[in-house]
Amino acid sequence: MRAIQKVIISVYLAVVATACLYVPKGVRISPNSNIISSFGFAWLWRPFIWYHNGEPIAKFSTIDIRAVIIELIAITAIFGILFVLTLRPKKVLPGS
Repeated sequence: MRAIQKVIISVYLAVVATACLYVPKGVRISPNSNIISSFGFAWLWRPFIWYHNGEPIAKFSTIDIRAVIIELIAITAIFGILFVLTLRPKKVLPGS
């Protein structure tokens, strides 16, 4: 494995860890629906606090799992493309 590939994998793992710890938070539109309105990002262990005119008015601790999964798929696709671009082409023997 080349040095650039090791760097790509290291950065990928760091970005995935950050995406899993700094997650989108929100609130359900209604108790009977699966629709979650996202209000921003917060650390996994802290609720997202919504401010209005400088005063906190609500805390949201629901994690938008669909957004996390989409983030992880996008991060994996981007770093997968970068990793594939760093692969060495196979040598073709003359006369084969």
